[in-house]
Amino acid sequence: MEFSELVKARRSCRGYDGAEITEEQLSFILEAGQWAPSPLNLQPFEFIVITDQNIKARVKRIGEDARQAVIDNGGPGWAAKYDMNYIEEAPVLIVVTVDPDKGGLGSFFGQPYGAMQAASACIQNMMLAASDRGLESLWFTFFAPEKLQEVLDIPPNLEIAGVLPIGKPKEPIKAPPRKAPRVHRQRYLKMNQ
Repeated sequence: MEFSELVKARRSCRGYDGAEITEEQLSFILEAGQWAPSPLNLQPFEFIVITDQNIKARVKRIGEDARQAVIDNGGPGWAAKYDMNYIEEAPVLIVVTVDPDKGGLGSFFGQPYGAMQAASACIQNMMLAASDRGLESLWFTFFAPEKLQEVLDIPPNLEIAGVLPIGKPKEPIKAPPRKAPRVHRQRYLKMNQ
């Protein structure tokens, strides 16, 4: 698919039809993630591929607990409307972990987020790669990291950048509206909102 079309075609998916993902598709997605830019080419990301239904059920439960905590603590009411069945429906979950100590030199001048920024580029690459193969995904971050770390035996020195449920969508997904880009030239100028 042409890149400009691919960027506009990618969708966040919250309903999967259950069709399996081939090893070729999975390898293509993981390789796309690995090619993401990173500070000093440290490649601080690692992946956990989950296909086991019991583990997916536990990830879903952690998400539901996080959603309930948001609701109980006066968070936005819209959070209650999202069920998390898609976590179990997706044939594959890819958990992206990152080593914050592999963030480049930014920590020397007040920019300690290089590793997480690299993981974000990695996730974007994987989401686009999934779309390129006729699949869709979602950048899922609705979880308490320490609970997910415990379930997946993730070492405490690593952070979780996100979980990507990936699969064939149940139905076409409508594109959300996009605002015009806010562009400043030469320096930041306050704009009317």
